[in-house]
Amino acid sequence: MDFLFAMEHRFACKRYDQSRPLTNEQIDLILNYGRLTPTSFGLELWAFHVAIGSEMKERLYRACFEQETVLTSAMTIALVVRTAPYADPDGPWVRERGSRFPGSLDFFVEDYRPYHTFLAQEGRIDCWLRSQGYLAVANMMSGARTLGIQSCAIEGFDESQVLDALGIEPGHWQVSLLASFGYSAEEERPKIRLALSDLVTYH
Repeated sequence: MDFLFAMEHRFACKRYDQSRPLTNEQIDLILNYGRLTPTSFGLELWAFHVAIGSEMKERLYRACFEQETVLTSAMTIALVVRTAPYADPDGPWVRERGSRFPGSLDFFVEDYRPYHTFLAQEGRIDCWLRSQGYLAVANMMSGARTLGIQSCAIEGFDESQVLDALGIEPGHWQVSLLASFGYSAEEERPKIRLALSDLVTYH
C-alpha cells in the first residue's frame, strides 16, 4: 500500500471487529515497526507490552477510563519507558547500550553527558524518556495501516492502574502511551487536516 494513501486513510478507530484477530505475522510486523524506530542516542530505554488476551484487555480497559477502543481491539500495546535514574550517563544501562556502538564507550558517554546535564537542569528527563514512546507508536500505527489495520493512540489512562495491570514496578518504569489495533467495525471518518499552506513557513 502506498504510504501516503495509508496516512490519508488512517483514523482513530474507537470500535473494532472482534471476529477478526490479527495474525502472528501481522503482530510481529507492527512490533518491528516500533522496534526499528530511532531513539535519542540509541538508548532504547523502553519496552512494549502486548495485550491480546481478553483478561488483560479488560484490565487495561478499566485503566484507560473504559475506552471501547481497548476492549474491542485485537491487540493493545502499552509502551513503557524507564524512569530518570536509568538515563544516568554513569549508570549500567547507558553504559551497556552505549557499548554496542562503534568507537569507544568513553566517547559515547562523554558525548551524551552534556545533553543529560541539560535535561536534568531543566527537570525534563522523564518527559524526554516518555516522548520516545510517541515516535514508536506513530510508526506502529502508520505501519499497521499499510497492512489494512486501523489503530488509535491512547493518552487517557491511569498510570498506576496500567502499571499494576502489567505487573510493573512504578519506580523503574513509566507509561508513555498505549495504542489499540485491529480491523475497524465502524465507517472510516474523513481526514480533517489543515492545508500545508496553513502550516508551513519556509526559511
